[in-house]
Amino acid sequence: MRAAVLIVLLVVAAGCAAAPDGAYFPEPADPATRMLTHVLYRAAAAAGDDPTRYSFALVASRDVAAYSADDATFYFTEGLARQPRVVVEALVAHFVGDEGLGHAGQRRALSMSLRAGFTVLGFVVPGAGLLDLALNPLIVRAFTRDQEIAADLKAVQLLAAMGHAEPRLTMANALRAAHAINGNPRGGLLAAEPGLDDRLGALAPLETARH
Repeated sequence: MRAAVLIVLLVVAAGCAAAPDGAYFPEPADPATRMLTHVLYRAAAAAGDDPTRYSFALVASRDVAAYSADDATFYFTEGLARQPRVVVEALVAHFVGDEGLGHAGQRRALSMSLRAGFTVLGFVVPGAGLLDLALNPLIVRAFTRDQEIAADLKAVQLLAAMGHAEPRLTMANALRAAHAINGNPRGGLLAAEPGLDDRLGALAPLETARH
């Protein structure tokens, strides 16, 4: 547990360049901080990663969400921290899964390759380079939605390693809990996450369906 406490402290050294609005460093002795620290430690260990590589801060928001920066740094919302522990474990497992799958780097690489491609096209077809402004976000966000489902499925594996007997059901219930507060994804075609039905469909069949 002593090593786990280091997780929240390491965020100070990670830098705050990508910190979302309302981000702050929580008190290490706060019960919510200790709970998040322990959950993050267990999820990272379940992923076979070094738990001390992970760090987090909190964000003043009622939404149930998290944001990621480089070097396995997360920003968890207060809304997420207020959820029951089983929900927190599932959602944190999702974000650890996202980190382990290297999704952030893949998104950056895709965006850069698209930008380069449109730039080259602009030399052949004048004005075509401007398509990057319109199409790059659409393509990257669609790719991100696929990544979210992949992270859900990775989280199922992590939850099983963390001792959850029904990891698919646990993940599905956590997604429903988040949706009850957050509502439908914002942004339409630019939404960075799929709808609840798509995410639940990818988790099917749930364990209770075989009971």
